[in-house]
Amino acid sequence: MAGTFYGADVAQLRLLAASIRSAGRSLDGQRQMLAAGVDGTLWPGPDAERFRGEWKSSHSRSLSAAALFLKQAAEELVRQANEQESASGGSGGLIAGGPGAGLQASTPGPGDVSGKSAAEVRAWWLALTASQQQAFIRRYPILAGNTNGIPFSARIEANRANAQSRIDWLRNNDPEPKLNPWIFDSSYPARFAAEHEAWRKRQEGIGYLHKVVEGKVQLAAYDPARSSIIELIGNYTADTTTVVTYVPGTTTNEASFYAGRLQDVPGRLVTADKSGGTAAFVYKGSEFPHGGFVEAFLVEAKDDGFVARSAPVLAGFQQAVALELPVQAQAVGIGHSWGLRNLTGAEMEGARFNKLIALSGAAMPPAWTPVPGTDYTSYTYPDILLTAETMGLVGENYPMREPAFDKHVYAPPGGLTPAELYSKDNHSLIATTDPENEEALADVLAEIRER
Repeated sequence: MAGTFYGADVAQLRLLAASIRSAGRSLDGQRQMLAAGVDGTLWPGPDAERFRGEWKSSHSRSLSAAALFLKQAAEELVRQANEQESASGGSGGLIAGGPGAGLQASTPGPGDVSGKSAAEVRAWWLALTASQQQAFIRRYPILAGNTNGIPFSARIEANRANAQSRIDWLRNNDPEPKLNPWIFDSSYPARFAAEHEAWRKRQEGIGYLHKVVEGKVQLAAYDPARSSIIELIGNYTADTTTVVTYVPGTTTNEASFYAGRLQDVPGRLVTADKSGGTAAFVYKGSEFPHGGFVEAFLVEAKDDGFVARSAPVLAGFQQAVALELPVQAQAVGIGHSWGLRNLTGAEMEGARFNKLIALSGAAMPPAWTPVPGTDYTSYTYPDILLTAETMGLVGENYPMREPAFDKHVYAPPGGLTPAELYSKDNHSLIATTDPENEEALADVLAEIRER
């Protein structure tokens, strides 16, 4: 029938997208506040541990997935609005013709990357025109910034937009919690303190994220809904000769990146290479063990199921790294504490390194075996983890016992005293650029340079 129109009103599509996006942000904010309450509630005992486990393994993940779905649905509505507006000459009205008329079949979308390997995604991406690539980055910044196989240069560009979106959310949708004097529950002050501290840490991220937007910090991945943030130090190009995947240890979270100390060691590795040939990824692509000391260090960090969930994510990222690895370059994995457990778990999932370096490394997963052709080295001080490993408390196949690792043990700053055997400071020292750690750091640099 003449005059019949198909499609949606562009303004209404965008209004609906904004509503859905706001709902997703609100849901994720509620999830984060609930997480703070769960972590901060003074509730000991097996029932509490079971509830916290169910929250982390099921309920929190379900809320996160729902928030992500709403975000992606909003992005899809914006894409449809853009396409209809473009097809109608920018009028913002309805599209004339049959169902789907005016839609550009060549416009890339989420379906083009869903279920594909990193190699397949890369081949698809390289077949796009520059205009199509830019359209995908603009319309689907979360996917563009976090999909393995999309070149890291494009991911970094997309994550500048993702960082700005996060800044906007923190400013507009994350109000400071206010103490309610009418709540008389004895556990409420502790819950409120934990909630407020979580809010404060989120807000601290604004300064860091501004650096991302300005191009002073490069993010190869950024998706708070998936607990993912990966920073690239240096330039990963065809001239790269060493690419480091640096995996920090237990309790690392997004806030760990803000002050810059987490990046000290990989940053030193990059700046020490005067040729400019070293690039380093500071990796946190998934949730790391967290919570209180007992939960984080004695439960989750030694949980084989936890590393079985995180290792495939790291292995997938390393596949993306390998796709851009120049022929002459070496891939180096460095893991501090639990980070070494994550790296060796990724090896079991197919990740490959020329060299794997443990900095006070935790025990490998039980079924791990050394990969032929990989050089393994361990650097440590006498510390609380090494003592716990020696006593058989946190795993049997740790680096200082595993024959595949060359072993280096350094005298601690406090001297060889019994107290040093239980030192948490020594456990952290090995992953710093502090003057007391210069000897160990120099040995790590020499190990990487030796080809």
